[in-house]
Amino acid sequence: VVGQLGARDGFNADPTIRIPLPRTLVVMRQALEPLGMGAMFGELQTRLNRAAEVATPKAKQLFLDAIGEMSLVDARKIYDGPDDAATRYFQSKMISPLSGQWEPIVAQSLDDVGAISAYEAALGEYAKLPFVPDARANLTQYVIEKGLVGLFHYIAQEEAAIRNNPLKRSTKLLQKVFGAR
Repeated sequence: VVGQLGARDGFNADPTIRIPLPRTLVVMRQALEPLGMGAMFGELQTRLNRAAEVATPKAKQLFLDAIGEMSLVDARKIYDGPDDAATRYFQSKMISPLSGQWEPIVAQSLDDVGAISAYEAALGEYAKLPFVPDARANLTQYVIEKGLVGLFHYIAQEEAAIRNNPLKRSTKLLQKVFGAR
């Protein structure tokens, strides 16, 4: 999952987890489209997704760390639990550290891919309009939040597939773990 989402278009080309514009930017786009400035928002949305794609590979080590910290009690709860028990375990162990690791990567990536400059240009044009509400957004935090939702969405799907489809248990370890089930 980390490899899939961390590749180019891992988020952007996937309609299930593609990161949409924040609600405030949708309002801004609606105000600027009649003035011929709507195209910049499609590009901004692509850049938000690119930032998530760049940050995602950092999750791999945190998954390995969470597995290393797993107790026998944790493992038993996961084994006996619902189809997303491991996903829930990983979320409880990883959301905070992953958010912290992703923050500088996403912030830098948003800057590198031009999302910040595109956002500031759009905000500048929007501010020229009379009587419009504030449309500021924390793009870094927004990308982190939506990126984590997408990552754990697919982790849960993969976990359910492994639990319910013997063909997905392709490694010796998975066959050993689930073989006696």
